[in-house]
Amino acid sequence: MSGADVVTGALCMALTGLGLVIAVQKARQRRFLNATRWTAAALFPIGLYLTGLATLGRRVGSAAADWATDLAFGIKAWGGVAILAFAVMLLMITRMIGRKNPEPTGTSASSASSPSSFSSSSADLAALLGGTGADTGAGGNAGAAQPSSRQPKPAAAPRSRRAARGAVDDEFAEIEELLRKRGI
Repeated sequence: MSGADVVTGALCMALTGLGLVIAVQKARQRRFLNATRWTAAALFPIGLYLTGLATLGRRVGSAAADWATDLAFGIKAWGGVAILAFAVMLLMITRMIGRKNPEPTGTSASSASSPSSFSSSSADLAALLGGTGADTGAGGNAGAAQPSSRQPKPAAAPRSRRAARGAVDDEFAEIEELLRKRGI
């Protein structure tokens, strides 16, 4: 048993004792329901200590504090943060490219190594950077049209809230007209 475990046990016993003192005071005031609640709450710290959860919580808290200190002041941790940020950025870029040009589902391994796949990758990169991709082709494919599976899909027409509001506004107009006829 380490010194920290002894301190944790003493703290849990002190909290339990304090809670029981408050429960006795509530019982003397004839607030038995309140005294029972205080008794139940007072038994939690000693129960947590005896099951080992208080010690576990202390260790987790200490480990979290050590991690936060290392993160704030450690060069190695900041290197890890930079690598994680770079990985997230790469995932976001590939997601944007995937939305613009979805990959064909029926490609074989031999077509993946052909020059045309390089030109479509260059076209994806050029499209991401704002170009058309026609001038970045390799192997004389500069003027070749993209396959139909690589063509950008037209954007779906967004549902208009105005159209939905129009139906509601028509209903409200009818209700208003009826109310006017009745003089309300």
